[in-house]
Amino acid sequence: MIEAEQEYPVWDRHSCLSHTDRQECRSHARWFFILLLVGFSALAHAQQVPEKWLTGYEKSGYKKTPRYKETMEYCRLLERGSPWIRVTKFGTSPEGRDMPLVIASKDKIFDAKGAAKSDKAILLIQNGIHAGEIDGKDACLMLLRDIAITKSKASLLDHVILLVIPIYNVDGHERFGPNNRINQNGPEEMGWRVNALNLNLNRDYLKADAPETQAWLKLFNAWLPDFFIDCHVTDGADFQYSVTYGIELHENVAPPVRSWIQQQYLPMLSALRLDGVPVAPYIFLRDALDPLKGQDGGGVAPPRFSTAYVPLQNRPGLLIETHMLKEYKTRVDGTYGLLEATLRRMNEEYVSLRNAVRLADKEVAKGIHEAYAVRYDQVDTPSDTISYLGFRQQNGPSEISGTTGIRYTREPFEAHVPRYDSVRATTLIRPPAAYLIPAQWKDVAERLKMHGLQLERLTAATTVDVEEYRFSNASWAQSPFEGRHAASYRVDTIQRRRTFPAGTIVCPMRQRAAKVALHALEPQAPDAFAAWGFFDAVFEQKEYAEDYVMESMAPAMLSADSALARQFREKLRTDSLFAKSPGARINFFYQHSPYWDDAVNLYPVARLMREQVLPTEPLR
Repeated sequence: MIEAEQEYPVWDRHSCLSHTDRQECRSHARWFFILLLVGFSALAHAQQVPEKWLTGYEKSGYKKTPRYKETMEYCRLLERGSPWIRVTKFGTSPEGRDMPLVIASKDKIFDAKGAAKSDKAILLIQNGIHAGEIDGKDACLMLLRDIAITKSKASLLDHVILLVIPIYNVDGHERFGPNNRINQNGPEEMGWRVNALNLNLNRDYLKADAPETQAWLKLFNAWLPDFFIDCHVTDGADFQYSVTYGIELHENVAPPVRSWIQQQYLPMLSALRLDGVPVAPYIFLRDALDPLKGQDGGGVAPPRFSTAYVPLQNRPGLLIETHMLKEYKTRVDGTYGLLEATLRRMNEEYVSLRNAVRLADKEVAKGIHEAYAVRYDQVDTPSDTISYLGFRQQNGPSEISGTTGIRYTREPFEAHVPRYDSVRATTLIRPPAAYLIPAQWKDVAERLKMHGLQLERLTAATTVDVEEYRFSNASWAQSPFEGRHAASYRVDTIQRRRTFPAGTIVCPMRQRAAKVALHALEPQAPDAFAAWGFFDAVFEQKEYAEDYVMESMAPAMLSADSALARQFREKLRTDSLFAKSPGARINFFYQHSPYWDDAVNLYPVARLMREQVLPTEPLR
């Protein structure tokens, strides 16, 4: 059952608004209390639904989730039963399965161009990116039924067009079994975490290696939804909450969108109670052995994650994390309740949401003129005190792990604990007017286009002043992560005047998706293409000097260049590995000779820092 708190004390716990905003929050809460009283649990819905329209989950007594084939059959049943429903696909998985999309629209607007011309807000709900965490799929099938068939929730489409991905990771979904989620209490069988290529799709949003991600980006940039929801099931500690949420709220979110979240959306979340328990921000305990030490807010997540990626596209992204130890029905009901509440809020605030998103798009498209943060650290000072609803635990020596083990009891407790949810920018970038990318780096250009960036190409050779980066101290992770060996390096900035040939790719920064370009092309960003290995070849030395050649050249170089001689002797004195390596010593002189390849360690993407007219045409 969905309930609401009448006195609004949750703001103190969640610290989503300042103290001066709380009087307004109380009026929101009183309004929302009346609104939420009309909500019912999924069980109440099922009791009023004819047998034909019960989902496979409901028919199983809330114990099972249907397979891909059954899921698609039910989606087609909805389509046949309602003119408001259209079932289509937005891609094909590596194993050849259709990736389904269900569109719900009262006005029968089933195409992205039509939706853009309407006055409706667009909500995209994504389920099963981790296919074992499948609560959202079963909640969405019931929600679509209650909207379009029984029409008990028909008003949820008054001002919203709803896009539902029932199963995103369709191949992982069909790696079906009872032992796929050791920490999870149901369903009886479920899918697998990763896709058929063993990639975690929720680490792929910026690098976009997986076919599923590339299809998703095409879908996203066609529809440009105003709000995005990604449904998951959490791991971690045991506590009383059945539903937790995450939503980016720091400076990585465009100001108009951040203001809308804080003022129009979070008051609803703070008032919401599911299964009699408040909905809580996603819980990261600072110390699993002692919850009283407080919680981390999670900081600013990198855009490899879905709900950190969509803010770069100037949209709010909600992460739903149901609690893995709650029974399956409780989790599905909780997901249903939060989805329904979000749809109700969007219907009330569809104008303000659309305005916020469009204003953010326009502001970014005018150009980012201030220093832009691509990395943040969490501040190690509490930002607030929140109420935590946990279960008491017993800690003690573990023969199994050899350290302290945790055993949770069923004894509930409530405690006020510190929450650490402030961040500070650690890496600031001065955005360029445009990036210049050599034509041969076609894969980079294709990825940028997938993200919705508009690219151009030079139609004539052009000489301009640019900034470039040179790498040093490069190293690579020994173990692969998401199919790649992550690179780390130092970057130094150099300025020079260069002639770029016709065909050079230009990425102008006066466009809506410019923040995506910054995170992809600035090597210091956490999910930069360079860090993911897109440019690994530039770190490789391809020409070498024969020892006997440098043995004859080096003495003359030392005699002619006193600064080089001092540098060589200092390196011998301070770097024992260098001093003991004949090859390194020979290569030192080769690097300082006219024969050295200046392109080694030079980042091929140049930064045009001044706005100027270039001879370009659109890159098709």
